Amino acid sequence: MEEGRDVRTEGRGPLHGGLAEVRTRLQEYAERGVFRGLAERPARRGRYEFTFRWLAPSPFTLSYDPASGMLAFRDLLPNVPARSALASALRKFVRGRASAELPAHRRVDPERADVRCFVRRAALSLEVVAREDHHGYGVNRAVNLVHEIFMHLHTYFPEYMWENFDAPQE
Repeated sequence: MEEGRDVRTEGRGPLHGGLAEVRTRLQEYAERGVFRGLAERPARRGRYEFTFRWLAPSPFTLSYDPASGMLAFRDLLPNVPARSALASALRKFVRGRASAELPAHRRVDPERADVRCFVRRAALSLEVVAREDHHGYGVNRAVNLVHEIFMHLHTYFPEYMWENFDAPQE
C-alpha cells in the first residue's frame, strides 16, 4: 500500500467507502501475515489492482471495481481446459459455496454477494460481486473462497497442484 496515507478514513460515499473497506480488509490480511508484499497499483479504467504473495510461488492479483462491487482474481488457475473434468468440478464447487447447507462462515450469502468462475484461454478466473455496502464482506468471501479452492485441489486434484504449483507430492 502507499506510504503516508490512512486508507481507513479516506473518502466517503459508495465508491470511496467501498474502496477504503477493500483496502482495509486486504491490509488486515497482510498485517496478520496471511499475505506478503501487499501492493496497490494505480487505478486504470476505474479498477484498482492489489498484488500479494500467498498460496503459490507467483503473486496473486485481485482487481476491484468500486462501481460494480466486483472483486476478481483473473487467471487464478492456469492450464484448466474449459471442457475438462477439472473445470466442471471447479464450477460446481464454486456454485456450491452459496448453498444454505454450508455453515454461515463458509457460505457466500446471496443477499450480500454473488460468486462465479469461468475459464477463458485455459485459465480459470473467479469473481465475487459484492452488493452495495458489502464490499468488505466480498473481500473476505473472495479470499476464503480462493483458499477453499486450493484446499479442494490439494485433496481431489493433487496432480494438478503438482504440475502447476510445484506442490509437494507427499
